Amino acid sequence: MDTDVVPRHVRLSMLRTQRALAVALGLFWTLDAALQFQPFMFGRAFVEDNIIATANGQPAVVHWVITDVGHFLLPHIAVWNTFFALIQLAIGAALLSGRGVKVALGVSFLWALGVWVFGEGMGLLLTGSATALTGAPGSVLVYGLLGLMAWPREAPGGDTPRPAPTGVASSPAGQGLGGAITPLAVWSGYWVLAAVLFVLPENRTPTSVASAVIGMEPGSPGWFSHLLNDIGSAFGSKGVESAWILAVLALVIGLGPLCSRRIWPFLLVGGVTAFAMWVSGQGLLGDILTGSGTDPNTGPLVMLLALAMVPTVAAEPARWRAPFARLLDSNPGLTWLGVGAVGLAVFLAGAYPAPRAESSTTAMAGMADMGDTGTAGAAATNPCSAGNGGLYRTGLDISNSPYMIMAGHSLGMDMNGSDAAAAAGINSTKDNWSYTGPALPPAYAHELLREGGDGPTAVRMAATGCAHAPTASQEINAVQYVQATSQSVARYGDPLAALAAGYVSASPTDYPVTYYVNPAIEAANARAARTLAPGAVDGLVYARTPAGTEVLAAAMYVLPSSLHRVPMPYGPLVQWHERTDVCGTPDPSPAATAAAEFGFSGLTPCAPGTTPEATPYVTMVWQVPVAGGPLAIQPPDIQIVEAAVMSTSS
Repeated sequence: MDTDVVPRHVRLSMLRTQRALAVALGLFWTLDAALQFQPFMFGRAFVEDNIIATANGQPAVVHWVITDVGHFLLPHIAVWNTFFALIQLAIGAALLSGRGVKVALGVSFLWALGVWVFGEGMGLLLTGSATALTGAPGSVLVYGLLGLMAWPREAPGGDTPRPAPTGVASSPAGQGLGGAITPLAVWSGYWVLAAVLFVLPENRTPTSVASAVIGMEPGSPGWFSHLLNDIGSAFGSKGVESAWILAVLALVIGLGPLCSRRIWPFLLVGGVTAFAMWVSGQGLLGDILTGSGTDPNTGPLVMLLALAMVPTVAAEPARWRAPFARLLDSNPGLTWLGVGAVGLAVFLAGAYPAPRAESSTTAMAGMADMGDTGTAGAAATNPCSAGNGGLYRTGLDISNSPYMIMAGHSLGMDMNGSDAAAAAGINSTKDNWSYTGPALPPAYAHELLREGGDGPTAVRMAATGCAHAPTASQEINAVQYVQATSQSVARYGDPLAALAAGYVSASPTDYPVTYYVNPAIEAANARAARTLAPGAVDGLVYARTPAGTEVLAAAMYVLPSSLHRVPMPYGPLVQWHERTDVCGTPDPSPAATAAAEFGFSGLTPCAPGTTPEATPYVTMVWQVPVAGGPLAIQPPDIQIVEAAVMSTSS
């Protein structure tokens, strides 16, 4: 675009040649190869977390394709992962050595496209929850686009002298395929897309920015976790204003180089903004600090693009014409169509109503239709094969309910577990579970039986139907899931530790069984369409013994609103349910407490000013010996307390 103007002067640039750009890109590919050799990548968790998980929230066809590819790789992931790592290592080595660069870049284009689709779920662009703050549209896509700019071109032949390139055309990025058009299009395209994503409804809630930042805490080192918490807290509930500010900033950064001769201020601001997003919403090094990251995320690549676009020769002001003006001259209709498309995209994204708040209350919308909840008596006529305790492994209609059958005396101290509360255990269901601790004070026991019996209408399942018995692989993976979750929440043995980490009470604290949720983690999981991730546990359940000891009874995962299917990666061993006998404040405001957001401000009968509601769907990993084992559905509160007593006396 700038090749017909006279050079004015040479600018200093950190990347002065196209070869330097290829070397920098080679270093990134080599880093990716090294990360691919991490032990985590050779296990099934890599496939489940990095491939299959990206199918959540996608259109049906995309969901089906990604899931099938994941299941194809899963049985032999160690072999496949070795192949993945060697491919990336070969690309990096070729770019670093300078030999076979075109072949390596050609392979990288195909590889980047495959990884972007199957490994990054196309940057989650089709889910409605993608945002540049957390790395959209995906780092590997930028790898491929940078490869276009690193593609070596032959010097123009002929005896006719050609003007020396100036402006972006003189930069390393402007010497590849497409000349200056490619870097300008990539730069503007990235930032315009970022602006649209910033104002999508899911990214325009009061806590959207804060949750994106704090959501990177799990698995991060302590010092960095504190930094993320401080950054997220600084945004607080200013997500709406922040989203619009970021969108306007992104538009200025992206469109500036198309209209201004001096592009370095836009490149500088863009690089600084990319660095800020990398440190905050992208967790500095993506997931690298957690041991499960495959790349350093998008931020560093955008910074590399900014450096690579710095002109080495400035254009003559008198003869310079803006790229936008040239486009307008060459194809005015197409140019104005593009301008209109950008404006319309931002308008539609910003005009669509945003959720009231980024919370699990919104997760309840539409969940009533998520699978058939069954009808009374269905369990008795269901033709499916029986599971634990004579109940069907999925489709737990609970017509016999998890209400534990009282045995022996009126206080029900001796309870059996052969019902829904015992279902979904990992071969640890105790059909004749009994309490072996000291007798609970009668008043204490009566309160638990009265308020937390979890009767036939108190628990409803998210999915019904039939399922085969769990496979050996599912049982092994479920055990690993339980162990990883228990290890993750072990530090929250005391509610004070949970409060310090951002968990807040989501149910009355004067009752012996108390639920806590972490709004930031819960919102971050919803944004990422992520759940059952031991590094990001949404909630905790505590049981207070008659002696006053607070015991961590369970880790709790909340089903995000961004998931449109009930995830059951461990077959029938993990069941999702909701409590239907709780009270909540109608239509809580965005600034409502976590208790109102979780929908559990009390137990029925509801106090004045509250209404009967249902909690979001949840699943537990019990830390105390309830009858159904660590994956039991919802034991009565009295059994939770009794199990807590037994765990402290063992």
